[in-house]
Amino acid sequence: MPVQGKRVLLAGIEHPLVDSLAQHLSDRGLEVHESETLSAANQTLSFDIAFCETDPTGLMALLQSVHCPVVVVSRVPNTREWLDAMDAGAADYCAAPFEREQLDWILESNIVERQPALTAA
Repeated sequence: MPVQGKRVLLAGIEHPLVDSLAQHLSDRGLEVHESETLSAANQTLSFDIAFCETDPTGLMALLQSVHCPVVVVSRVPNTREWLDAMDAGAADYCAAPFEREQLDWILESNIVERQPALTAA
């Protein structure tokens, strides 16, 4: 799978959500880093994608500090949260229970390196 070896940050996500995400992501071959806060404490590492819970203030700080796609996660689906997250600049939104296919789609659509376009000779 093309996402193997990529770095993922799980920031400010409470248990058991973080456990569920970490398990799925590590099963897919991703290098998972967890942080209890949304602070920029992990700036020394670069990440390919980050996940965080719905917190508008924390989301904005994370978006500014990690320079990668940020996916907002929630305990229960909420249309208003989803729209607010997307308006704030999140790459995507997902809610528990996490479905493998949905997480795979999010990963592949946000961190798979695009192949350069072929040019006609």
